[in-house]
Amino acid sequence: MPSDVSSVAPGGAGFPAAGPASGTGRPGQRRTKVRVRELGILVSVVLGAVIFGALNPRFLSTESAMAILLGASTDGLMVVGMTIVIVCGAFDLSVGSTMAAGALVSGLLLSRGLPVWLCVGGGILTGASVGFVNGFSITKLRVNPFITTLGTMSIVRGLVLVATKTSYPTGFPEGFQQIAWRQVLGIPVPVLILAAVTLAADLALRHLRYLRQVYFVGSSETAATLTGIPVAAVKMSAFIVTGILAAAAGIIVAARGNGVDPNEGVGAELRVISAVIVGGASLSGGKGTILGSFLGLLLMQVITTGLIFVNVPPEAQHVAVGLVLILAAIIDQAGTSFGKSLFSIVTRTRSKKVERAINVILAIIIIVILAWRLPAGKAPAGPSGREAAPPASGQTYVAIAAAVGAPYWIDSRAGLLDKARELGVTASFVGPPTVDVNAQMDYVTKMIAQKVDGIIMIPMSDAVTPAIDKAIESGIPVVCADADAPSSKRYSFVGTGNFNAGFQGGTELARLLDGKGKVAIITIPGAAHLQQRVQGYLEALKLHPGIQVVATLNDQGSATESQKACRALLQAQDDLAGFGCVDAGGGQGAAVAVKEAGKTGKVKIVAMDRDRATLNFIEEGIIDESVAQRTYTMTYLALQMLYDLRNGHIKLVDDWRELGIHPLPPNVDTGSFLITRQNVRSFYHE
Repeated sequence: MPSDVSSVAPGGAGFPAAGPASGTGRPGQRRTKVRVRELGILVSVVLGAVIFGALNPRFLSTESAMAILLGASTDGLMVVGMTIVIVCGAFDLSVGSTMAAGALVSGLLLSRGLPVWLCVGGGILTGASVGFVNGFSITKLRVNPFITTLGTMSIVRGLVLVATKTSYPTGFPEGFQQIAWRQVLGIPVPVLILAAVTLAADLALRHLRYLRQVYFVGSSETAATLTGIPVAAVKMSAFIVTGILAAAAGIIVAARGNGVDPNEGVGAELRVISAVIVGGASLSGGKGTILGSFLGLLLMQVITTGLIFVNVPPEAQHVAVGLVLILAAIIDQAGTSFGKSLFSIVTRTRSKKVERAINVILAIIIIVILAWRLPAGKAPAGPSGREAAPPASGQTYVAIAAAVGAPYWIDSRAGLLDKARELGVTASFVGPPTVDVNAQMDYVTKMIAQKVDGIIMIPMSDAVTPAIDKAIESGIPVVCADADAPSSKRYSFVGTGNFNAGFQGGTELARLLDGKGKVAIITIPGAAHLQQRVQGYLEALKLHPGIQVVATLNDQGSATESQKACRALLQAQDDLAGFGCVDAGGGQGAAVAVKEAGKTGKVKIVAMDRDRATLNFIEEGIIDESVAQRTYTMTYLALQMLYDLRNGHIKLVDDWRELGIHPLPPNVDTGSFLITRQNVRSFYHE
């Protein structure tokens, strides 16, 4: 059988018949379809930028454009690899975990004092190894790609969490940090890396004979085999390339944050796959281009960044991005009989392709406008439903948290909005939907581009230090609240003394157990402020020799994951006596597991914080106590500090900037207190 692709491809030196624009008609028509799709996405990007620029002129600044590209730089590398895999008829769910593994190996090697190039090579080799395992399992062992990559995602993430259980590599040499922070002609190196990789991969996928074979493999493995294409080798190569690029993305993130975040890359696989689909690739394989996928990622970045610039709440941002993804899926279905009918109904304009593309673009524009108008029609409300007064000063402040949809942030958001209403300023509570330090840094970059008047940072790790310092160097004051980044140049920290809160929790757990029994601690590994609470627990429990800490569980910031971990531990340790929790999700999950096991009252639980579910479990008698924080007070005071600093209300000296000594206290401990069954009713919101 012939192995020369060009000898069997109708398109000759162009795309093969099963290529990125498969369908009927002449090869030239197929190329036109690809170009129309890519042109349509490009026009959408431009129109999106124009619309957001009209709503907020700062969006059209050079800083904003660079923030968008920088935000796309790491996901973009994975998008390149994912495009090749999806065109090949598979997909890779392990890219986020591979990202973390590559960063970890490089960080561990750097901590041993090895040369930077060797450490980077070690991280890249780690990614290639994960890709090889995926490819081998799929091509040789015939395991389904979904099962294979889901398994490696879990295994690799677990290994990273085990390796960073007590500490994680940080404090890297300057040469390594320059991978992320160096600029060439004013352009950050990660952006240049993305541009080079995207261009090279796009040209290779279009013209390199070996890579073009992925289109045949994705369209029909049987047909590809009959033409002499080495299907197993092609698929293996696709997964190895994806693993390498995912590890490279992780290395850039580690260099950027000067530390390894064990939660790095959580949720990245969904973002990456979404961008590839928006860019025109098909999950059934055989279709897609690198350029299209990059434009799809760029469109999503423009939308998410633009919605931030027009102060759309994070919840509505997810809705808008989801609608864009659905539109892309509808376009993808246009090749089927159902899709053609639906597409014709929605976009009937004398059957002209360009006019249809314009209609889809207009639909996206309408969605963006609606997403902006609907949330903006009503001012944000606090816990009692009261609306914030419209801003009067024209100043804008922002609080950047993580996992912003969690109930924990209700009081923090309320404190921020109440103080904003009093001061007559605009304030927004934003952040990534998961615990993602890299995404938090991207938010800081976007706020710098937006030129906000102040940032309240709620860092999940000290790794956000470079981003905080960059904001301050740009003239934007930063105060940390709830969690601290002590290595940064932040002006102040307003929040709980985390070690003290953990020590208080440990003391109460020991009292409830009369100083004896087996206990477990529930936390989120990698979160520096939670690790301080864990340390406080351990120090308090050390004072009671009769207490044994048998496990430290990872709830991943989720009550559901906490339930699973606690349920398993209760089965494994039948004589477990108590749980100590250092984050909100841990106590809720432990309560459900204890209730299911019929051990209410027998297994003591000291929870953390005061969201509604925790209060309900306290009142029910399943959770014994909760160590609560003054979360409302933290953002309330932090915004007042930033406002006073920005408007010169604090008179330490005539010009503190010239002196270099800012007037805010470096630390404000808001303390913690206990919620019990006796006082729990006082903490319910109406």
